[in-house]
Amino acid sequence: AGQLRLWVRDVDVRMKVVVNCQGMTLEVPCGTGKQHVRWLALVVALRIQKEKYPHAFHVPQRVWKVKADEDTSFRARDVICEVMRDGEEIFVELRQNATVPEEDFEGQEFTEHAYGPQSHLMDCKFPWKQDKSDKSAEDMPSKVRGNFTVAPQWQSMFPQEEYGGEFEASITISDTAVDGFYEYFGVHKAPPGSCQYSFIMEGGHESICKSIPETLTPRKTHHHLDFVWDLPIAEDPFAQDGDSRPSTATSRDGAQVDPNFEQDWDAMRLRSVDSFMKVRLKEVLTEFYAILIDLFDSYAFMGLDLSATQHTIGMDDWKHLVLNCGLLEGQPDASLPWSEMCSWFEEAAGIRSGRPYLAQRLTRAHYLELLIRLACWVMCEHPKAPEPGRPPMPTDEGLFRFITDILIPVMDVYDDDPIRKDAVEQQTLHVIQQSQPSIRSIYNALAQPWEACDDERVLVPATLRWVLEYVFGKLQMAEALGDAEAAAPAAEAASEGEATATGGGNPDYEDLLGGDRRLNIEQLGCVLQTLDASIASITEKHPEPIEQRALLFWEFFEVLMQSCRELVPALGMQLHDAIPLMVQTLLAFIGLMDEGMVELPPAPGAESAIDGGADEGGGEQA
Repeated sequence: AGQLRLWVRDVDVRMKVVVNCQGMTLEVPCGTGKQHVRWLALVVALRIQKEKYPHAFHVPQRVWKVKADEDTSFRARDVICEVMRDGEEIFVELRQNATVPEEDFEGQEFTEHAYGPQSHLMDCKFPWKQDKSDKSAEDMPSKVRGNFTVAPQWQSMFPQEEYGGEFEASITISDTAVDGFYEYFGVHKAPPGSCQYSFIMEGGHESICKSIPETLTPRKTHHHLDFVWDLPIAEDPFAQDGDSRPSTATSRDGAQVDPNFEQDWDAMRLRSVDSFMKVRLKEVLTEFYAILIDLFDSYAFMGLDLSATQHTIGMDDWKHLVLNCGLLEGQPDASLPWSEMCSWFEEAAGIRSGRPYLAQRLTRAHYLELLIRLACWVMCEHPKAPEPGRPPMPTDEGLFRFITDILIPVMDVYDDDPIRKDAVEQQTLHVIQQSQPSIRSIYNALAQPWEACDDERVLVPATLRWVLEYVFGKLQMAEALGDAEAAAPAAEAASEGEATATGGGNPDYEDLLGGDRRLNIEQLGCVLQTLDASIASITEKHPEPIEQRALLFWEFFEVLMQSCRELVPALGMQLHDAIPLMVQTLLAFIGLMDEGMVELPPAPGAESAIDGGADEGGGEQA
């Protein structure tokens, strides 16, 4: 049987391409150039993200070159060495919004081929050649009709009943003619395999192409072609280590040059994944490793110990991410229980019981493994709109679609978040880094068991309000007492003498609550006025009613940041000045707790904490 063979450059040739993107010119080594154009576009997107840090990853939506003053667009699955020359200049456009505009047909087409439901399949082409000796021939094919058989070694990954069988595909005409003749071909999306096919002519009858005799079957009634991957992929999905598939993501910018990737991959347990699927999952993680770790690092930024060699994030950070993806049980159209993710963590970490879960720390390997489990749950096991009779999506495709369809849009939202933007401004970043251990200590000191979170320790919003109202009330009391003492100096002297003699007297809250290094009464009043709105906005993704919500650590940091941001327009403060004052105010309150002068109200008594203010509820000690 004949075999469709694609023209490729000599294997010893090494290509590089000059890419223009967002005003920058990048030189991208492509090796032999046998990768897809999609690979090149993703490498450029990663380079742009690194060059313009802090900058979220923006998905490529179009790749083209300019020839004779006209734009020529590339398809996502075009092979680089077939459509580009060494040193050629091209252009890459990155998506700026969550979706591609409907009127951008080229962007829609590239996105569909690069990230759509069939993006993991190759284009199997069925050519029709005009008989150059018969220029009078007018009857041309309109369709190709065939029967596709998936290669046996790939059927465990691409079942015959889903990816094989009968098909029809329309005929496409090439854009340019060679010697006065255009190329006609049909395209069918499929994995490796073989196909017996014929052409349906415009007149409706079935025919073969006599100009391609090398693909005809012995009886000359059909054509036959064998298809292998259009990239350098191992012929056998269960290849041994010495015959493993070369990564199409390997480059100076890919995860293969990052020693942390192999270290993280080796540390992942993946007990629920078959060995053949691990190979394909590794390919997907390789392709997206840089942006996945950027997301991890954005949470690790407020981790326990940034000086440690191995950064970690909390399970509470993981829950925050899942909430923002809209996947937690109780959110609209979501069904994933928190208990299910806790069991994933126990399997990934190799422990029997992880309670309290929110306080647990995730390494990069734990985080990547949980991402795989999450993608499998959402895209493969519990899809939102399953097609009747359609087999579940393969795990590697599910991971790819989860990253492109769900995770990257969430990262785009993070990138546009004004709180995150302000946090990485140079002066603000400096004070946050200095205050990071204190912010973590404040959260731990104010956290309480909360029934809505399975009695795990979290910061209840009513408790945070009670603390700020307590400080506000004590400062007002101290100010009133100071005015009275200024009006009666003689009485002050007598009172001071009596206090000295008896060891009594009122505590000096002006000094105990931080002196000049904390928020003053006016600033605290502004914070209290905006606190409820800030909490409601930051926790809007929570499935619980507002009165049952709790602040995860990252949300507490966001509330703290937003409260300080409110002081900028209201009172003309600088954000980098407001943050240390807010932190010191809360630390001063915790100092009173440590001295036994005050205790927090019980978490279930949130109503009394809200209604009672600074003088009721709570636990000021005699």
